[in-house]
Amino acid sequence: MDKPDAFFTIKKLVPNDTALAKELFHFFQVDDGISEPIIPSNEYLHSLLQKDDFHIIVAMAGHALIGGLTAYELEKYKEEIKEMFLYEIAVEPEQRKRGVAKALIERLKEIAISKGIKEMYVGTSTDNHAA
Repeated sequence: MDKPDAFFTIKKLVPNDTALAKELFHFFQVDDGISEPIIPSNEYLHSLLQKDDFHIIVAMAGHALIGGLTAYELEKYKEEIKEMFLYEIAVEPEQRKRGVAKALIERLKEIAISKGIKEMYVGTSTDNHAA
């Protein structure tokens, strides 16, 4: 379900959204300074997007992708629970500090709550001050 905001919408990708997934994965890599991004095939992305425990959520301003995130549900071994692992998140530099990342994370939290997941975390490095 799309979630409208002041100037952007939030959308969880579905199997037919491979073009948007490719665009997001390209953006992630360019944003990380990778000069030759590697993008999976449509078939691979389609299979990822079919998984119930993998999530790609994007922020769109009209037809333009302005940010997104990926997350995995991880089964824990000490308890019979799952945790949500926010794997990667990025927002176009000119759109930062406008609530886009917060809205992406809020949508992920809604998904986690709907699945009974009570814990969510993100791994980061010490030099990533924004995270």
